[in-house]
Amino acid sequence: MTDILTNGSEIKQRVISEINNAKQCIYLAMAWFTDRDIASAFIAAKNRNITIDVVLSSNAQNETVKLMLKGANINVHAFETGDERGMMHHKFCLIDNRISINGSFNYSYNASNNNVENIHVSDDYDVYRQLYSEFERIRDNIDNNIALNTVVRDIKIDPSKSTQSASHSSPDSFYQQLYNLVYSSVQISTEEYKRKGYQKSKESIGNIEVFEAEYLSIKEEIKVYATDDSLLSKKNILLANITNAFENKKAELEADKENGKSAIAKSTDLEIRQIKERNSGIQAEKSILESGNLNTGERGLLQVNKEIEKNKLEKKALEQGFIVKEFWSVGTILVTLLLVVFSFYLSLFFASALYKVFFEGNVIRNSVEAGVTPGLPQLVDANAILKIFKQQGALFGFIAVIFFLFPVLISNIKLFGNEKKWINSLLFWIGLLVFDIVVAAMVAFNTDKIESLIKGVEPQLKVWEVVGHGEFWLMFVFGMMPLIVTHYAIDYLYNAYKKSKRDLVDGEKEKKIKVLDEEMIDHNAMKETISNRIKEKEEAIKENTNRILHLEKELNELQNQVESRYGELLKSIKNIFDDFHAKILSGKIFTEEILLSVVSVYKSGFIEYLPAYFSEDEVAKRVGRIEQVINSSN
Repeated sequence: MTDILTNGSEIKQRVISEINNAKQCIYLAMAWFTDRDIASAFIAAKNRNITIDVVLSSNAQNETVKLMLKGANINVHAFETGDERGMMHHKFCLIDNRISINGSFNYSYNASNNNVENIHVSDDYDVYRQLYSEFERIRDNIDNNIALNTVVRDIKIDPSKSTQSASHSSPDSFYQQLYNLVYSSVQISTEEYKRKGYQKSKESIGNIEVFEAEYLSIKEEIKVYATDDSLLSKKNILLANITNAFENKKAELEADKENGKSAIAKSTDLEIRQIKERNSGIQAEKSILESGNLNTGERGLLQVNKEIEKNKLEKKALEQGFIVKEFWSVGTILVTLLLVVFSFYLSLFFASALYKVFFEGNVIRNSVEAGVTPGLPQLVDANAILKIFKQQGALFGFIAVIFFLFPVLISNIKLFGNEKKWINSLLFWIGLLVFDIVVAAMVAFNTDKIESLIKGVEPQLKVWEVVGHGEFWLMFVFGMMPLIVTHYAIDYLYNAYKKSKRDLVDGEKEKKIKVLDEEMIDHNAMKETISNRIKEKEEAIKENTNRILHLEKELNELQNQVESRYGELLKSIKNIFDDFHAKILSGKIFTEEILLSVVSVYKSGFIEYLPAYFSEDEVAKRVGRIEQVINSSN
């Protein structure tokens, strides 16, 4: 996340929002803090047990907010007002070991209402780490009364350079320290010997014999320190002095070593602490994903699994409540065969009625007009369908075949899903009685017309006289009875089918099961989502844990390097001390170290005068002879 805001009021609201959303800790370094609204947000965060540390600049404008924060038991670090040990000019806020807010924006009313400002909101760990390191430095400086611009610690220490933090701990400096102790103890002034050499050279005009005599005299003088028993107390004092110097040097090295190791550890500990804090946050999020949050009502994997099990149990209970029978049985097979027979019969019956009503009269009329006297037609013509196909074509033939379905379907309207009993009853009687009565009446009326046509007389039958006609009752009975049988056969098969279908046996239960199935899909999707998020949290925790192990291993290696380097340094210094100690006891420190030094400076003083009296070549010759004197006497 990287957000940059430039509007003052929006910046203020974003800052307050981030503070309100803080879960663990807030660290603030602010030059000017006068906005009480933001201060109230800090106080509210403190009341939520958020860890808060504030660093302020030492100016009078901050006093009001400083008192507000301190009154809420918030840690505030600042020099006394007017302190001139550097201006704390930072403007950054660090939240939950993750969020850093940095920019030009002071927490003041002027900044949010009048100024042109900016903030950069980021969750980049490197940015957070560097700003937190600076926060700790400033806070420590203030708490220890150290100027703000003074760097008293270096977070990232190079172990290869850690021993350089105190150059006085080098073997060369320690050697020089002991050497100076020896000179000061025996009270030998090298400068005095140099002046003496110059003076003797001047008095003897560079006489080499004079140099040789003086050299031998100095040599004997120095030997006294090595051989004279009267100087034993001075040796003991000298030994005590170098021993004390050695012990002090060991203590200094040990302190430097511990400081070096501590400096390395401080940076690593900071990063490890931040990683552990992040891990704690991730673990808390993982726990919520696993077990849910009672305070917010957020569901976790535990609750989703419980809901899944509850769903399964509820569905199982509903399914066990169904009583479903097999559709095909002896009864349904026989009824189906009966239905087929009666359907065939009704098709022929109503096709015959259709033929008689619409087509047979024309056939009889044509025969009469042709001079042929036809016989009386049958009341029910089994060949009516064939005649219609032959005489009227396929369309009317097809209509004749399915014509019987109209009364059958009308009398069984519930097959189409109608649940209203009064409508089913009404249409049942319409299909059985009305339809059959109309058909029977039309057949009877048409039969009378045909008979009158054959006899050559006008038909006398009135519509209301149809019920007294024999053909009417024959058609009515032979049409209605099969319709009734067909109705009950269909009703029987319909009920058997309903009992064989779960959704028809108990529609409410089936709806509940469908709802449960849909809920199960949602539960499983939620479970998969939560499980994936838990895996992500586990991977993040594992990665952070590995990072901690790596840092601890790296810290151990770096501290071992520091330990090793200081061990080598101590060993070198111990060797120097042992060498000086042995030479002092034997007196060689005087004959080998001090004598060489004294003769060297005396020679230097003696030679220094020669150029003033002799030519360059002559000076070179005399210097060569002086070297011969020194070498021959050793």
